[in-house]
Amino acid sequence: MTLRRTNTSWRDALFNALRATHDGVAGFCNWASAHRDRTIADSTLYKRLDGKYPGERVPIEDAELITEYVMRDANARHKALDWIAALAARWNLIVIAVDPPRPVGDLAADLRAIVDKVARFFEKGGRLAGVVNQATADGHLTGAEVDEIEEHIDLVVRHLMQMKVKVRRAAGRPVDPSGELSRADEAHHAAPTQAQEDPDE
Repeated sequence: MTLRRTNTSWRDALFNALRATHDGVAGFCNWASAHRDRTIADSTLYKRLDGKYPGERVPIEDAELITEYVMRDANARHKALDWIAALAARWNLIVIAVDPPRPVGDLAADLRAIVDKVARFFEKGGRLAGVVNQATADGHLTGAEVDEIEEHIDLVVRHLMQMKVKVRRAAGRPVDPSGELSRADEAHHAAPTQAQEDPDE
């Protein structure tokens, strides 16, 4: 009988993502050895991801490598970050995916993009308000209505995060959301980056 793994566990989500790739666990181990100087046996990795073997742990470095490997697989990349969301949820946090930044030419373009983002924020906020008003008009919420509201909330929050990236770039501040770039580092980043436009617009 095949064990059913859900994405509510970060370890299961990571395992699910890896197994969804074309070559699975074995393919990852071969790739890690050949391209990332990381040697790990298939059986060892399986035990660490399986979660049924006491004492077996998944180093964060291996989880990152698996994520990189899954991202390279066209059929599985949409699962690559599920484990991060599951880990965050365990600690009552929410992970929001923001499109990767792209290079942009000049400050004027950045400022125009910020103004445009503000205008689109009000459009998205209006859509959210409309969805909420319609869903709550009868005094209760269905599961489908909650899903729709959450989808619009995610769009608004994602939009705001993209706008934040644009504002930071326009001010010459690092756009790395982790904040790990120091002020000294900024001087060495002559071509900072900007978030992509929303794909639905």
